Amino acid sequence: MYLAGEPVVSWSAGKARSLFQYLLVNRGRVVRREKLFETLWPAAAWSSAASSLRVAVHAVRRALEPATSGRPVEIGNLAHGYRLTATDLWLDVDEFDSALREAHAAEARGSRARAVAWYRRAARLYTGDFLAGETGDWVVEQREYYRALALHALASLRADALRRDDHAEVVGLCRRILDIDPYQEETYQTLMVLHARRGELGQVRNWHRMCVRRLRDDLDVRPTETTRRIFARGVRGELRASAPATARTGRARPGTAPRPRSRPGARPASWTAGPRR
Repeated sequence: MYLAGEPVVSWSAGKARSLFQYLLVNRGRVVRREKLFETLWPAAAWSSAASSLRVAVHAVRRALEPATSGRPVEIGNLAHGYRLTATDLWLDVDEFDSALREAHAAEARGSRARAVAWYRRAARLYTGDFLAGETGDWVVEQREYYRALALHALASLRADALRRDDHAEVVGLCRRILDIDPYQEETYQTLMVLHARRGELGQVRNWHRMCVRRLRDDLDVRPTETTRRIFARGVRGELRASAPATARTGRARPGTAPRPRSRPGARPASWTAGPRR
């Protein structure tokens, strides 16, 4: 990490780094000593006489000394806890949260284009798990929170790409979604329908096989009826798109989206499947 352009590399052993990370995420707020001790030493009983927390705070201050000559970061010792204050600080998680707030605000105003732009920014900022490689209940909680937000942003971008019929972008977004949550069945359904419309039956089979295997081997569940129905119709070619003909020339009009073939009584093909049953 960098503070005021200077690297912070000299972390001592113990809980110093974890303490700093927790205070940084909660900067500007007073965190009670009991809460810090419970977070960092969950298996130990809290005692006001315990020195572990004071030692960790001292270690954090020493680690930050080379980068804090202008006091961009300060850990205050208050009556009931500690508070980290910081200036000249940039955090990707802050920018990520801000981008999502702007996206939601744009959606509330009915500005789809602005919402998509902010969702794109959020998706660019999410480059992997929160504090990857770190452990601790609080880290896991934050990690799952940001995963959920990233999935929401990617799903919103996927819906926009589907509206624009952008095959490549849909596939790319689905891949990112599955990187975060490899058990999201609706994403496999979207991919199967997408490839079925293009007549890419091998890809339909591959995504279906992957979906079935992951759900069975890791979760011990079977795919929903919706997934089975999409697969069956896809490999039979019932979802394949065909260019609509004009009454006079038999050619598709420029810019006209292809329509899927259908049979009497069949449900129309769609990009995404219906709700899980």
